[in-house]
Amino acid sequence: METPEETGPKPLLRRRISRRTLRATGLVLGLILVVGSIVLGLTLHTLSRDLPSPARLQTIEPAIKTLIFSAEGDTLREYYRQNRIPLPMAQIPPMLIQAVLDTEDRDFYQHYGVSVRGFARAAVVNLRAGRAAQGGSTLTMQLARSLFLHHRKEWTRKVREILLALQIERTYTKDEILEMYLNTIYFGPAYGVEAASLSFFGRGVRELGAAELTLLAGVLNNPGYYSPYRHLDRAYQRRATILSNMVRAGHISGEEAERIGATEVQIADRSKRTPSAPYFVEQIRQYLERNYGVRALYEEGLRVYTTLDSELQTAAEQYFEEHLLKLEADEEYEFTRALYDSLNVGVDAAERPLPQYLQAALLFIDARSGAVKAMIGGRDFSASKFNRAVQARRQPGSVFKPFLYAAALQNGWTPASVLMDTPVEVETGSDELWQPVNFSGTFEGPVSLRHALSHSINVPAVRVILQLGTGPVLDQAARLGLNRDLIPDVPSIALGAGEATLIELVSAYSAFANHGIRARPMLYTRIENAHGEILEEVPTYQEEALDEDTNALLVDMMQTALREGTGRSSRSWGFTRAGAGKTGTTDLYSDAWFVGFTPDIVGGVWVGFDAKRSMGRRKTGAVMALPIWAQTMALAVKDTPESFFHLPATIVERLVCKDSGQLPSPACPELATEIFAEDRVPRRTCEVHQPSDADIREQAGDFETIDARSSGKEFEIPGGGGRR
Repeated sequence: METPEETGPKPLLRRRISRRTLRATGLVLGLILVVGSIVLGLTLHTLSRDLPSPARLQTIEPAIKTLIFSAEGDTLREYYRQNRIPLPMAQIPPMLIQAVLDTEDRDFYQHYGVSVRGFARAAVVNLRAGRAAQGGSTLTMQLARSLFLHHRKEWTRKVREILLALQIERTYTKDEILEMYLNTIYFGPAYGVEAASLSFFGRGVRELGAAELTLLAGVLNNPGYYSPYRHLDRAYQRRATILSNMVRAGHISGEEAERIGATEVQIADRSKRTPSAPYFVEQIRQYLERNYGVRALYEEGLRVYTTLDSELQTAAEQYFEEHLLKLEADEEYEFTRALYDSLNVGVDAAERPLPQYLQAALLFIDARSGAVKAMIGGRDFSASKFNRAVQARRQPGSVFKPFLYAAALQNGWTPASVLMDTPVEVETGSDELWQPVNFSGTFEGPVSLRHALSHSINVPAVRVILQLGTGPVLDQAARLGLNRDLIPDVPSIALGAGEATLIELVSAYSAFANHGIRARPMLYTRIENAHGEILEEVPTYQEEALDEDTNALLVDMMQTALREGTGRSSRSWGFTRAGAGKTGTTDLYSDAWFVGFTPDIVGGVWVGFDAKRSMGRRKTGAVMALPIWAQTMALAVKDTPESFFHLPATIVERLVCKDSGQLPSPACPELATEIFAEDRVPRRTCEVHQPSDADIREQAGDFETIDARSSGKEFEIPGGGGRR
C-alpha cells in the first residue's frame, strides 16, 4: 500500500525534470551530431578538393625513365626524375609478392582500401613498443601517398590517403593495384622492384634468389634505415622479420626460413666509372629534348636504340687519351687544365670557356649505312660539352685534297697525268705574290697525279686548281656534303683553305669507301615508347657523289697514300688491312687530321688546340692523328673477314712512261703500271723521251709566275694552308 509521501507531488516533479533533461541532452547530442557532420563534411570536402579526379585516377602512369641502348643492347645512359623500370605482374617473382603482402598488408585481398584490423593491429604493436613502431596504412594507401601526396606525418595527409585509397579501389582490381604498388614504391636509390633490384644486386628481379628477394622486401619499411648499401646488418635483421611473417602466414616452413636467413647476399658495387660516350649520348639527349620534349625525356620511358659499338667506343677512348698524354709529355706543352667548381651549378658546361689544353675528336661510321660506331668530342665532357666531332669548324688542310683530285679525274685527268713540282708564284690581284711551298721544302720536278696525292705535295695541287678552276672543286666538295658557304672561292682551297667539321669530312669520305655513294651519319635506328610502340625509325640515307669509275681511281690513289705515302706509319700502329686515307696538317701546325677508310668502315681524327694555336714544329697529321685512327680502325675490323677494294670492269691497267704518263717509247727510262677508265686510256706515245734526248728530266728552276686573276676571280691568301 502506497504512502502519501510516495504518491505526492515530488516524484512527479522528478519525472518531469528527467524527461526535460533527456530531451535537452538529446537536443544537444543531435546538435553536436549535426554540427559534427557538417564540420566533417566540410573538412572532407576541403581535403578532397585538391585530390586527383576520377578521370585522372583512371590513367595513372608513374614516371618512367628513358633508356639509351648501344648497338649490342647494353644500356648507355638513363634519364629520369625517378629511377623506375616497370614490370608486368606476371614477371615479378611470387616469393617477393608474398613477402611484401605478409609484412606490409596481410589483409590486402579482403579490405576495400582501408583495413580496420590493420589499424587495430598497428595500435596494439605501438602500445606495446611505446612508440610508433608500425603504421596502419594498407598497400593501397601507401600507393596513394607515393603517387599523389607528400610524406609529412600530418592527420590531414592520412585522411587524404584514406579518400584516395577508396577511390583507387573503386577504379582498379586488386592485382592492378598490387602491380602499380610494386612498380612505384620507393626503395632509396630506385622506385619499383626492378630498378631497386638492379641498383642493389646488379641483376633484374627475375634473376634473384629467395635470400635476395626477401631482403629486398624488407627495405620497403624504411629505405634509409635498412639500406643494404649502408646498413647490411640491419637489412639482414629486417629480412629475419620478413621470413618470420611468412612462416606465420604459412607460406614457407621454419626450415626454409632458417636456410634463407643464413644465406648472405652479394651487393652490387656502387663505384661508378666515368660513363662511356658522353658526347655521343649528349647528341641523343639534345635531339630527344628538342623533338619530344623534357617531360617525355625524363618521365615517359622512351627507348632509343643507337648505333654505337660499345667495345670500339671504350677502346677508342683509351687509345685517344693515352696518345694525347704521350704527345703532351713529349712536347711539354705549356697549358693548364681549367678546373671548375662542381658546385657552380648556375653555369652550364656548354657556356664555360673552352679549356686550353691539347684537344682532339674522333668519329667512326659504317661506310654504307652511316651508322656512327664511335664518337669522341673532346677530352673532358665535364669541363666542356662542346662536341668537336660535330661542332668544331676547322681548316681541313690536305684532307681536302681528295676533293680536288676527284674533280680533276672527273674532268679528264688520270692518275698518270704529270704535273710539274717546280716553284710557282701566283698573282693574287694585290701587291702580294703567293708562293706555295711543299712540306719538305724541296721540289721533285715532274710527278704523277698519284704521287702528288699520296705524298701530299702542295705545288702540284695548286697547279691542278689553276688549270681546272675553283668551280668544279667547289661543286665536287658540295656533292660530297661539305658546306659550300665555309669554303672560299679561291685557289688556296687546293691546300685546304676554308672550314669543315669532322663529321662532314667523315661523311664525305664514306662516298670513297662505298663506290661513290655518300652515307649520311646517323646515331640511332629507332625510338620506341614505354609500351614498345615505334615512334621513329631512321632509314639509311645515301646519295651519289661520284661516278664509280672516278671513285675507283681516286680510292686506288688513296691506298697508295696509306701504303707508301704520308699514311704509311699506320702499319706500325697495328693497322694491316686494306685501307685508304689522307693526312692533313694546316699552316703553323694548328690542326692535325687523318681521315681514312676500309671497304666497310670510315673514320676520322682531329687533334689541335681550341684556340687554334700551333702544336709545335712537325706536328703533322701522321704524328698527331694517324696513331689514334690506326689503333681504332685495327680494332674495328678485327673480328670481320678481310675485305678489299675491287675495281669495276671498266677500269683497265696499262704500262706508261713514268715521266709523261703516256704510252712508253723505247727511250723511256722508267715505266709504271697505272689504271685508267676505259675511255681515258692514253692513246699517244711518250712525247718527252725521244731517242735523241740526252736528258729528259726537267730540273727545278726559276719561279714560274701564274696570274690567278685569269679566271676573273679575286684571290686572297687565307690565314693557313695545307701541308701534308
